[in-house]
Amino acid sequence: MDMVIMMWIWLALIAVSALIEAFTMQMVSIWFIPGGLVALILYFCGVDWTWQIIACIIISFVLLFSLRKICIKALFKNKPTEATNSASLVGQTTNLLESITADSKGSLKINDVVWTAVTADNSTINSGERVQITAIQGNKLIVIPAPQKEETAEEEPKQND
Repeated sequence: MDMVIMMWIWLALIAVSALIEAFTMQMVSIWFIPGGLVALILYFCGVDWTWQIIACIIISFVLLFSLRKICIKALFKNKPTEATNSASLVGQTTNLLESITADSKGSLKINDVVWTAVTADNSTINSGERVQITAIQGNKLIVIPAPQKEETAEEEPKQND
């Protein structure tokens, strides 16, 4: 095999691995960079191409399997956990579409998505009543009757004559 071709193969391996890692950031292809560098050094030392390939493979896979988990933990240990979209439903109020009883689950619609609704204490809530979401359990929303809003302007009692 032409030795100049091996130099270009190792340079391409290093460049492609760096590009893939830059776009994916999965800590997989980055380990082929040191393997390619060692193979490139062996190329410049005049070592046979089969030993270059063997060295590249061994170094890349040893680094991949020994350091990947450690590096991922170190890099992402301070990354805050992101709340899911469904977690934002807790605290919202809406009207029940179907009644909730001790024997059956109800349903409600929020953001154009119909959810199954239950109460934590198996109480009954009729359809059309306003409920507040208190928690999410799997694919069910746990609800309670919504607190009534207090009116700020008091109405005068009507007198019947």
